[in-house]
Amino acid sequence: MYQKASISLEEAKKLYNLSEEVDIFLLSKFTKDELESKTREEFNKIFKDIIFPLIDYSKMRFLDRNNNISQIPTTRIRLSDSNGKWLFNYDYNHEDPHFHYSYDRIYCLLKKEFNFTEEEIYDFMKTIELVYFDLYNVKPLKQ
Repeated sequence: MYQKASISLEEAKKLYNLSEEVDIFLLSKFTKDELESKTREEFNKIFKDIIFPLIDYSKMRFLDRNNNISQIPTTRIRLSDSNGKWLFNYDYNHEDPHFHYSYDRIYCLLKKEFNFTEEEIYDFMKTIELVYFDLYNVKPLKQ
């Protein structure tokens, strides 16, 4: 049986999906329905319905170490919108991984449209990097 928590759903959102231990902790504090409907659904809606459609995969580019376009596939990838303006720049190379997102096109959208705080945006981007880009222990940076 699940029990109610002494932490709020907002606090739970910041922890949700970050690790298996956190999932177990949250499930012991909230009902499954509360977590499923309030956090997962909200996250999926924002990312899948609003952020992902901005990406024009025909504009995806591989980058070299100097951020120049590479003619051969590399671990550095830039995702852009239909106007060719970059949204995400990431590298999944285990020796030097990074995850950057556009201040103008991603950060400002989350701030303006959803009134996210700086901390909520960081947490949101950290979750995106884990769930959708399969990057671990990488600090998301806005540029």
